[in-house]
Amino acid sequence: MPARLLSPVPMRLLVATLGALLLTVGLVSPAQARPAKVPVPYVTAASPHTLTVTWPAVDGARRYTVHVASSPSKAARSTFRTHWSHGRRTSLKVKNLRADRRYCFTVQAAGRGGGGPRSAAACSYTLRRPVRLDSAKVSVATFNVCAWAPNCKKWTKRRENAIVQRIVDADADVVGLQEVTSKADRLTQRLEKHGYLRYAAPQRKVDEAIFYRASAADLAVATRTARQCEVEPYRGPDSTVGWRFPRHLDEASQQWYVYRGSGWLTEEPVCRDRLLPVEQEGRISSPSGATGVWAALRLKRNGQTYAFVSAHLSHGPTTAAARLRGRETKHLIRSTREAVGGLPVIYMGDFNSYRGGPGGDPPRRVMSNRGMTDTYDASATYTRPYVSSFNGWDRKVETLDYWGGHIDRIFIPKRMSSTSWRVEARTKKRRYVGTQASDHNLVRTTILLP
Repeated sequence: MPARLLSPVPMRLLVATLGALLLTVGLVSPAQARPAKVPVPYVTAASPHTLTVTWPAVDGARRYTVHVASSPSKAARSTFRTHWSHGRRTSLKVKNLRADRRYCFTVQAAGRGGGGPRSAAACSYTLRRPVRLDSAKVSVATFNVCAWAPNCKKWTKRRENAIVQRIVDADADVVGLQEVTSKADRLTQRLEKHGYLRYAAPQRKVDEAIFYRASAADLAVATRTARQCEVEPYRGPDSTVGWRFPRHLDEASQQWYVYRGSGWLTEEPVCRDRLLPVEQEGRISSPSGATGVWAALRLKRNGQTYAFVSAHLSHGPTTAAARLRGRETKHLIRSTREAVGGLPVIYMGDFNSYRGGPGGDPPRRVMSNRGMTDTYDASATYTRPYVSSFNGWDRKVETLDYWGGHIDRIFIPKRMSSTSWRVEARTKKRRYVGTQASDHNLVRTTILLP
C-alpha cells in the first residue's frame, strides 16, 4: 500500500511550531547564560587588618563572590574565606585580616545562569602598622635608562629629553639609575637644573648612579682620624726679628726652624692626629658581574641619615640564573652592611627577578630573610600595578597576569612602610605614547620612615 503523503496544511504548522521554539530558545539562552570572567581585581591596603578589593563590572552579573586565599594558585581553585558583594557593587572591604600578611583574591560573577569563571588572582599585603600621615617621608624612584647594553636603542637627544622628563615627572627625593655609564655626567648637568645633585661618584666607570634633591637631602659626611705630617710656621710668643739665618733653635720648644720664602718654618715635619671629613659613598661589585653604588644621605625632614643603594643584578630566564641572583643579593646586602655600618638601607634597582619568576624569586626571599620587604608589598595604594616595569621597547603596554611581578624594585626595612607605589609611564589606551625613554619604566614609591 503506498505511503500517505503529508498534506500542505500540517507541514506549514510544523514549520511554524519549530520557528517559534527556536525563537523562544534564542530569547531565553542569553538571560540564563553564565556571566563573563571578571578582569583582574585591584587590591589596596588602608590598615593592618583590612584590604579593599575592587573589580570591573561584567554583563549578566547580579552579584559577585570574592574568594580569599594565601596564594594565587589556591585563590584560583579553593579558598578558606568567601565574601559576597552587596548586589551589583564592584568593591568590597575584607576585614579581620592579620597584619603584615599576604592575601590573594579572585572574583567570580554570579547571574541567573550560575557562576562565571574566577578572575585571575591579585595579591597584596596588609600593612605592618597603621599609616601615620604625620610620619617623616622620603620619595624614592628607580629607573634603568638603558644607555649602553646591547639591546639598548641609540642614545639620542629625544631619548635623553624623555629620560630627564620621566625623572622630573616622578618628583622623587632620591633617584637610583642603572645602565647609565658614560651618560651619567650628561644627565648630571641636565638634572642639576631641576634641583638634583649626584653623589660623589668614583673616578672609574660605573653603571649605576644616585641623584638626590638638594632641597630634601645632603650627602652625609663622617670624620676619620688621620695622622698628618707637615712643616709648620713659628707660632711662639717671641719675636723672630733677632733670629739668625739660615737656622734658629727655639729654646722654649727645642724645635729647629729654617727661613723659607716669607717666614720661619719647622726644619722637620710635625706629625699630628687630625679629624678629616669623609663623604659616605662607594661602589659595590661582585665576581659574577652584579654591580651597585651606595650613598649615605641625611634627610632634611627629620635630620636622620640613611644609606641608599642603586643595584643591577645579572639577567637570565633560567633557574640557574635565578639562583645566581639570589647569591648576588646576599653579596649585595653583606657588602653594603660592611660599608655603611648600622645605617638603615633602602635598596633600589633592576633585580631582573619577579614574583612568580624562575627559581621562586630568590632576591625577594633573600631580602625577606634579612628583614627587608618589597615596597610593592608594603604599599597602601597603587597606580598602574598591572603595567610591567619592563616594556622591551614594545609600544603595547604589557599587562601582568600577576600584579607586582616587576623586575625594577625598591626594598625597605620591614619597620618602614609605604603610602604609594606607581609605575611612571605615558600611556593611552594601553599603548605607550611619545618617545620611549628606555626599555624599562620608572618605578616610584613614597616611604614612611620610623
